[in-house]
Amino acid sequence: MKEKTTEYTDRVPVGKDVPEDFSLRRKGQVVRLIDTPGFDDSKRSDIDVLTDLAFHLASAYQTNPKILLSGIIYLHPIDQPKLAGTARKNLAMFKLLCGDESLQSVVLATTMWRDEIQADATQRVTQLESTPEYWGRMIEHGSSVFRHDNTPGSALRIIDHIIARRERIVLSVQKQMVDEHRTIDQTSAGQLERHEIIKEKERATRRLEENREELEASLRAKEQQNVHQLSEEQQKYEREIQQKDHDIEALRMSVAELQKQKEAQMVREEEELQAFYAQQDAKYAEMSRELAALLQQDTQTSSDNSGQQEGAAAAAGSQEDKAIVERMMNKMNDTGLRIQMLSEQMDAIENERRMLKAQEKKKFAKRGMQYGGAGAAFGGIAAGAAMLCSVM
Repeated sequence: MKEKTTEYTDRVPVGKDVPEDFSLRRKGQVVRLIDTPGFDDSKRSDIDVLTDLAFHLASAYQTNPKILLSGIIYLHPIDQPKLAGTARKNLAMFKLLCGDESLQSVVLATTMWRDEIQADATQRVTQLESTPEYWGRMIEHGSSVFRHDNTPGSALRIIDHIIARRERIVLSVQKQMVDEHRTIDQTSAGQLERHEIIKEKERATRRLEENREELEASLRAKEQQNVHQLSEEQQKYEREIQQKDHDIEALRMSVAELQKQKEAQMVREEEELQAFYAQQDAKYAEMSRELAALLQQDTQTSSDNSGQQEGAAAAAGSQEDKAIVERMMNKMNDTGLRIQMLSEQMDAIENERRMLKAQEKKKFAKRGMQYGGAGAAFGGIAAGAAMLCSVM
């Protein structure tokens, strides 16, 4: 499938206008920006985000010819007063995914600048740059800091910087999974995630033991209310421990195993989608038949009612004639309402189908590019989101 490239030479979409994958021509080069998820996504677990990133990056690297990145733009909203726990983990994970050798091609872009926070934001940038565990060591390894003020001009300055470097980089996670044949949990980033999961499992196990002791004491004291509450908590901790075991297992996958998993997932999604389409088609066909019958009936009823109303009006105007006319009018109104409802339901089915087709097309395009994910736009809505940049 031929890539759709937007012929922009002096502007680039910013903020909420940027798509998840965007290509433009700049200085004789085709520049592709691929939006990736951050590790603070409320709709996806960190495991899902890591496995998706690892799979798509490794898949791109092992294609023939290899799809290599030219740079990575790390987006940091400067309106956040400090680097909280989640943001710190995002940054640590980002460093491990890249590896020290690739940090020279990283752009640390601050976003969400506003006039009323200029002074505080400037101090925050200084703190980030001077703190080794934040951006300090990254800058020592060659990372560049840019301010993105949500304008095309600042976005293009970042892109021009990456173009001028004329680099092709291989990330640490790509080398480890493809060249060294490691599973995700054996990569540097995977080891960090596995360590976090084990810590969470240990906390859940401690709570489970403490809760079990309280439950046994409540049972001896016959405190039924506490027993019920503690039993529910016991089940919650047991489920949490089972989930952590599942997460650890999910990290023990190679690129080939991930490929099989993704292919199986695509088959399932396609089967579910086709089954849904078949169900909607049957529903639509049934509605179409009912609508056609109602329209025919409505036409006949209107014709009959016209003659009967004229006859009733020519008669003496008895109470019985008036009741007949009223029943006919009510029936016509009911038929009209049903026709309107059916038409609206059929329109809704058509709209939903168009929306699903558009989503299916977007998924197909992503698979073809060997990159995926969604996260913050170029405006930098979420902390720790990144945009991959490939110059061809």
